[in-house]
Amino acid sequence: MRLNSLLALSIIGTMVLLGCGGGGSDSGTGLTSCNENVTVTGDYQVESLCSADIVNATVSLGNTAKSLYLVLSNSDTTSATATITHNAKSIDAAQAKTVFSTDVTEKPRILHHPQYVEAFNAQIGTLLSRAEENQFQAKTIAIPERMEDTVGDPGTFCTDINPDNGTCRTQTSARARKVIADVPTKYGPKTLNIWVSDDSFDSGSGCLSDKCVTQDMVNALADTFLKSTSTNDDIYDWVTNIYGEEWGSNAEAKYSYLIPANDEITILLTDIDDDGLPVSGEGRVVGFFWAKDNFKASAISGSNERVMFYIDSVMFANGETPLTWSLDDTWPKEIVSTLAHEFQHMIHYYQKNILRYADINQDTDTWINEMLSESTEDIIATKIGHSVEGRYPTFNENNTLSLTINSGPLDQYGNPIFALADYAKVNVYGAYLLRNYGGAQVLHDIVHNSFDDQQAVVDAVNQSPQGLGKTFADLLSEWGVAVMLSDHDNLVDTPVYNIGTLFEDVYGSITYEMNSINLFDYGQGPTIYTTAGTIQPQGNYYYKIGDNLTGDINIKLELNSQTEATLIAK
Repeated sequence: MRLNSLLALSIIGTMVLLGCGGGGSDSGTGLTSCNENVTVTGDYQVESLCSADIVNATVSLGNTAKSLYLVLSNSDTTSATATITHNAKSIDAAQAKTVFSTDVTEKPRILHHPQYVEAFNAQIGTLLSRAEENQFQAKTIAIPERMEDTVGDPGTFCTDINPDNGTCRTQTSARARKVIADVPTKYGPKTLNIWVSDDSFDSGSGCLSDKCVTQDMVNALADTFLKSTSTNDDIYDWVTNIYGEEWGSNAEAKYSYLIPANDEITILLTDIDDDGLPVSGEGRVVGFFWAKDNFKASAISGSNERVMFYIDSVMFANGETPLTWSLDDTWPKEIVSTLAHEFQHMIHYYQKNILRYADINQDTDTWINEMLSESTEDIIATKIGHSVEGRYPTFNENNTLSLTINSGPLDQYGNPIFALADYAKVNVYGAYLLRNYGGAQVLHDIVHNSFDDQQAVVDAVNQSPQGLGKTFADLLSEWGVAVMLSDHDNLVDTPVYNIGTLFEDVYGSITYEMNSINLFDYGQGPTIYTTAGTIQPQGNYYYKIGDNLTGDINIKLELNSQTEATLIAK
């Protein structure tokens, strides 16, 4: 099914507000109240309940048994509580989950942006203020033009810097193992350089790392990222078609301490953090983009002065068996998907941070930037024979987290880090935006506006015909509905994850296909509570009223003005 055909529908057509059949304000308490009458007639039904401090709803089910649920959506930046009473009781105990058998393996514990990259992001203002102090030097000292890479060239890369002053504190010796020069692209000829740390490359007698990178592996990676023989058939073309070019002359023209454009991209394969192979269940950084390298060394001395990625050599060389390796093996395939993820970050830094923000210190909210990268993996997954569904069990276990606030432990600056559960939630939210608000277009529009917070998403959605006038609160509650109805592939005028086949999206000259998603197929399905609890800031809470219900169900909700209640019958 073509995505643009689906999106001709009005997304909230069945979320009908039937009107408050009475209510008002209690002069003694100052609380507002409203009454709602809902008659359920179809296979499924979605009703946005009236908004008040106290909501009294009567749901008429007739003789056809239904399960009833509530999605409570808190669009405020502070947490909210709710009290729920009703005459039907769920038969489950503390919390209800629908259990489905599944063969899906949870996504390996892949992390992006190690702590020292986060430290750089946190300290970039300090580093740049020092760069500004040296602005005269940066402008007047001629930076020698870097020679083109040649296969076999030796070199040294700075892989970690002191976050306080930008000096290099960790280096690796490497050699250029692949150079593909002057490949035609939409943005002119591009050159790909792949370097491998000396201790990670097998030139015939093994290497010092747990797993060794071979020339065949390097060749396969190069061909996947930037093919020299065809167009619109590699990660470079698929991703730049959505977001634009990764670096250009406008960067140095705007900020003199940024490197000039030379139409080259470098991939360094190295044992990130020197941590070898992971033990079972251990998290692992498999790749990242670090903007430090986009600065001239006169501003940040630890810069490699390249537009580049870091990829973990050990995990890329980690085949299914000790004696075999294929790009289709689990970890090599994850590395390929990670390249697409990190490529969004690379392009994002140029197209949004440099070109569209007024101040280089301005940065996009982490949840949005990571959502875009997760969505990039999603939209090209069928092209590389991969799937992002490994994120879904983690989301189902953590589906009440705040969308916009990180949930991890505090970093050295006292801020919560972006944890594995956060990757899962933004992955699933991005999948909802992709399948309901224009596919690749909505990703492009989020990057190509000047907002750095949730308004970036709202503005992009508002650009689409089906998203005109939508607010962040609308998108939050609709997302919750889409999660609860993802086990239906026959939805009409309702937020959708599942159409029973592939979503097709034509953007530019490239066709993208995305899988339908039934979240109830993963793990134990979405977490659905049978007791009221705290609704996280800008998050959803999923509540089950009961199963196999008939007749009239009376529901009383005690909410606050920041919480919207949506009733779902199915």
